[in-house]
Amino acid sequence: MSKPMKKKTKVLIGILIAAVLLGVCFFCVGLYAKNEFEKEKSWLPLKPLPQKASVTELPDNVHDAYEYVMRLYEEALHSDTAEGSWHTEVNLSGDYTTPFKEVDNAFFGRILGGAAGAIQGLYPNVSGVKMTDEAAEDLPEINLQESDIIGYNYDPDALFNRKGEYLSDTYEIVFQIDPAFENADVIRNGSVYTAICDMLKDAMTVNDVDLDVQSVEMRFRIDRLTDQLQSADVFRSYKVKADVTLTDDYAPLLGDAGQKDVTVTFPYQATEKVSFMWYGLRFMVDYLEQKPDDIITLPLDIRVNGAHVQGEDFTVTYTISDPAALEVDQEGTMTVLKEHGVSATEGVTLTATLDYEGKTYTDDMIVYVTKLDKATTGVRFYEDAFTMTVGSTLPLPTDIRVPVNEAAESRREEEYELFVDISDPDALSVEVDNKELYATALRATDAPVTVSVTMDCGGHTYQAEIPVTITQGTEAENNG
Repeated sequence: MSKPMKKKTKVLIGILIAAVLLGVCFFCVGLYAKNEFEKEKSWLPLKPLPQKASVTELPDNVHDAYEYVMRLYEEALHSDTAEGSWHTEVNLSGDYTTPFKEVDNAFFGRILGGAAGAIQGLYPNVSGVKMTDEAAEDLPEINLQESDIIGYNYDPDALFNRKGEYLSDTYEIVFQIDPAFENADVIRNGSVYTAICDMLKDAMTVNDVDLDVQSVEMRFRIDRLTDQLQSADVFRSYKVKADVTLTDDYAPLLGDAGQKDVTVTFPYQATEKVSFMWYGLRFMVDYLEQKPDDIITLPLDIRVNGAHVQGEDFTVTYTISDPAALEVDQEGTMTVLKEHGVSATEGVTLTATLDYEGKTYTDDMIVYVTKLDKATTGVRFYEDAFTMTVGSTLPLPTDIRVPVNEAAESRREEEYELFVDISDPDALSVEVDNKELYATALRATDAPVTVSVTMDCGGHTYQAEIPVTITQGTEAENNG
């Protein structure tokens, strides 16, 4: 007859069993994580897609920029594939002076702020007008001459990154205009000025107004894929000096019995906004990477008159280079049928065609279909090799993928580092600048120089390398 197990022994055995089970769990989790990090991931596409052919060079001087935007404005005014909208925003906030008592002066400031909305309503407010020669006559005129421009700027970095990769559909050209360009007499004789005076008649009579033009700025926003003008904004800032006579009801604001005449100064800012909506369609991305059996709504932007209904006034059709790989219904929902292009050397071309008001618009997109998980972390070079000339500095074609911080909607760049090793550092140097690699060719070599990059992200390392051929090049090439 066996003796009963002591209580202490039971507890000890229980602890040992729990420890073994816990160890097995950690081992399985570690093995799964190891396999997840080591298994093949999808890096489609291997090379960046080319920029759309319609993207043109940015104007780099005042003359070219002026000629460019004025041409685009005229094309927009007389296009039968665009709708125009325009309105004016008024702002009266800022420094002002009056002879009123302090409490009434503050009250005057509040009145100015509220008056901006009422004055804004005096300007034309039009939306969705089909552009024709007749409609163009109602749009605000831009009587700008090149000689009126005293400053010009644009931000090319907002369009391309330092690798020269295309980032944005639009950019702005901004002109600073000579204040003498503005004719104050036109404003004083205009219908808005007359309407303002009529609005104020219960409080005062406007005897004389002096308009000192502080600044004039014009901003043109352009769609670089189509070379179409999206908007033209004219910002005008004035200092207004008005001599007025208060009515009997409002004269007590001055404090002195019998005094009615007063001079006030205040800021007046008016921004005239003209925008264009162009008919057509466009895929919002250049490519998609999907798995078999995925069902998604296509990222397709269709621009037609908002009152029109598909099937009655316009139709969208789809052409697929491999119909066995994808199908798209009339609602723009794509179903992935089979694996295609796993080798990352090809994809399925999807073309969308819009028929609207007798015109046809098309755009296409590449769809890569693979069973592999999409690589979200890692580093690679999206070129097999790279060539440079002595003296040149170029960004290396590096593809870095880092987990996205969902809250901040940005890369968690503080969580990864790049380390570079060069097989011949006397021939080539590589600088890591803002997590991008820039190579400088120091001398020509007989054999390619190997650049190896190691990425440390979240305790895991990823490696890639690229051979760089350095040639002497011509003197013109070396001098850029």
